[in-house]
Amino acid sequence: MENKYYLALPPVRLLLTIFLLTLLLLPLPAKAAGPGSLRGTITDKTDSEAVIGASAMLENTTLGSASDIEGNYTIQNIPAGTYRLKVNAIGYAPFFKMVTVNAGETTTINPQLEQTTVMASEIIVGAALYEQDRLDVPVTTSVVTTEEIREEPSPSLDQVIETVPGVNVTRSSGYSAATVQIRGSNTFQGGGIGTRVNAFYDGFPINTPETGGIVWTNVNMNAADKVEVVKGAASTLYGSAAMGGVVNVYGSLPEKFEVKAGASVGFYDNPPDSDKSEYYKDNTPWLWNSYVGIGNKTDKLNYNLLYTHSEDDGYRDNAQTQLNDVKLKVRYDIDSRQYLQLTSFYNETEAGYVSTWPYDLGPGGTFIPHPERAYDLVDDVYTDDIVSRKNALAGLNYVNLLSDDLSLDARVYYTRNEYRIDYNPTDTTQHFPPFGPFYIYDREPGEFNENKTDRYGAGLKLDWRASSKHRLLFGLDGNLVDLASTQYREDLPVPGELGSVQEKNFALFIQDEFKMTDRLTALLSLRYDWSGIDADEVTYKDYSVTPTTPWLAPTVTAEIENQSVDAISPRIALNYKATDDLSVRASAGKSFRAPTLSERLVRDAGLFVGNPNPALDKESMTGYEIGFFKNFGDRVSLDVAAYLNEYEDLIESRNINETTPSGFPIVFMYENLAKARIWGIETSLNVRPSDAVNFSLGYAYMNAKDKTDREASLAGSQNPDPDWLQYRPEHTASLSATWKPTNRLALNTNGRYVSEYKAVSTYPNPEGENYPGGFIVFNAGAKYQATDNIGISLLCRNITNEQYEEAEWFRAPGRSFLLGFDFVY
Repeated sequence: MENKYYLALPPVRLLLTIFLLTLLLLPLPAKAAGPGSLRGTITDKTDSEAVIGASAMLENTTLGSASDIEGNYTIQNIPAGTYRLKVNAIGYAPFFKMVTVNAGETTTINPQLEQTTVMASEIIVGAALYEQDRLDVPVTTSVVTTEEIREEPSPSLDQVIETVPGVNVTRSSGYSAATVQIRGSNTFQGGGIGTRVNAFYDGFPINTPETGGIVWTNVNMNAADKVEVVKGAASTLYGSAAMGGVVNVYGSLPEKFEVKAGASVGFYDNPPDSDKSEYYKDNTPWLWNSYVGIGNKTDKLNYNLLYTHSEDDGYRDNAQTQLNDVKLKVRYDIDSRQYLQLTSFYNETEAGYVSTWPYDLGPGGTFIPHPERAYDLVDDVYTDDIVSRKNALAGLNYVNLLSDDLSLDARVYYTRNEYRIDYNPTDTTQHFPPFGPFYIYDREPGEFNENKTDRYGAGLKLDWRASSKHRLLFGLDGNLVDLASTQYREDLPVPGELGSVQEKNFALFIQDEFKMTDRLTALLSLRYDWSGIDADEVTYKDYSVTPTTPWLAPTVTAEIENQSVDAISPRIALNYKATDDLSVRASAGKSFRAPTLSERLVRDAGLFVGNPNPALDKESMTGYEIGFFKNFGDRVSLDVAAYLNEYEDLIESRNINETTPSGFPIVFMYENLAKARIWGIETSLNVRPSDAVNFSLGYAYMNAKDKTDREASLAGSQNPDPDWLQYRPEHTASLSATWKPTNRLALNTNGRYVSEYKAVSTYPNPEGENYPGGFIVFNAGAKYQATDNIGISLLCRNITNEQYEEAEWFRAPGRSFLLGFDFVY
């Protein structure tokens, strides 16, 4: 694939222009009269050693600082008055103290922090949309810290969260298709169509509006500070599609001037001798990443600009990838009580579009797979298929701390998503298989599939501490989506032409954090959502009439029955702090999801053809959870949660020709065909036997059953367990360990286990042969801080060269090695 470095230049210029315009348009602050300052040294209470990188903030203001390598901090330009100082640091309990700052004077406060477990000191934002201590959170939330993100060079979002208990990542190859499932919330369909997990970057949505999915492998984490995974019904705060949970990514801002850069290079090892793929004969695929950035913090301005480039030859045929990514985050403090913040990024990828491993068509149209050639394509017609994506976000926050008890957060944003598959760059028609009259692959010269989506959104949130017992949150959100697509359209697709459709979404929500007693807190939430499209009918080829001879399908036009849907989503959550180191939580809530444009109008899924469903309606889920978090001294912490999710009118893809689901051809449709029940248990154990060693263990059990009256409405009767929901693993587990033998050296390893799936939809068989899952994969790495400015890292992924699949007939990467370095000045 040709390198296109010049493609990165326009987005760089765009973000720099936005940056400069933002600075020019910022209001000039009124000159404060007689400001004072606060300074001091933050130390460990046990040994009086300096605590580096601690955050010191004056609550209900925008004023704050971070401690340097000697533990010193300074907060300047403080209007005279009395404030509450809050100090946070990883591994320490939060520190609070009331301080009085006089005009023109410097006040000195020297906080001493007490050590505690990493989990107990976490500050979580996403569970209630404002900061909460780990012990006060009413719903299960997992945090991936900055240190964990930095364990490997240039990680992507899917790699960062794949070991979180209750999270299951399903990837085909490269950037082709990937999806993230929380507590069995969604299946692997079209790589992300109808994903029931919402993702946000600094509070702005990054799911693609037309499918609801996100290319998780495309979200580079070089500029991220931390990630929060909120599990369970989250529609009361985050709206449609959050019924499975939410992934929140928070971008970083430096505490002082810094220039940073890094690079890594690696290669994929050969598969075992038992593999007969042609791809690895006389071929060693390489991969490399590089980034460069600059950031600074002054009295008023804080910014971070980072550019990342990566290339990968691909661990299997036509899995090559190339990424250019630019992220810019800017914060300007107008005064001590209000600020503006810009969050923006632009990335573009170009990659091969990967098909399954090779197979033959046997008698009766059955598929005969060849997993012994798992790194090759099913046919040469796929070797020139290219998928390209462009994603952009520009979001602006205005935050005003109107008083000590009332704050305003207003935001506007714009997202742009482009997705294109070029199937056939040749001048002849391509067919697979080489006989007709119907082909799995039938592409004319220049044929492509493309989506272009513009989303315009705005939101408003009021946070009001009404009394010592009630903290109220009021909010509204809305967005408008314009989609131009070759297939997600109301009329019959015309090759090479884009049709248009529009979607509108609106929501209101209210939340009350009710302090019932000193130890018991209730979180009461209620949200109303409305979603509608402008199409009133759809024209399509009706393959349900002739499922075994789709080339004879008639053209029909049908009225769309549910142009708009709405729902009320309530939730109650309780947190009881039984002791200072034990909290018990319970919650019950109802979530919903509106059908996406792709589920309503999809007609082409690469290898298969589909029917749009004009009768498609919303789906809903009622979820229940109970759990506890416990510290055992200051070295061990345990989090346990049990949940039950009841789904109604679950939207899933069903094979229309389900009487022969393994036969040829496969024709599908999305339907409200399921009543399902998913329940499970999650455990997370963190052990720190010494300051130099840390272990994390996670395990999740899930029971996912179809509860409809008719057998196998989802998975197909040819599965080993026809009532099991497709693509939901029963058992998952994770392990991570870090050892720091010296201050400069850190060794880490992590692994995950996914049990074999009990049901699939595309290639089922009673024996469960070639089903995904059933693997254990371990990674190991080392990081050495050679100097104060230069770090070196070594990583080995998939140490044992395990041969496994996360998606049907898509071999996952084998062993690979990566060497990298990081420079910070």
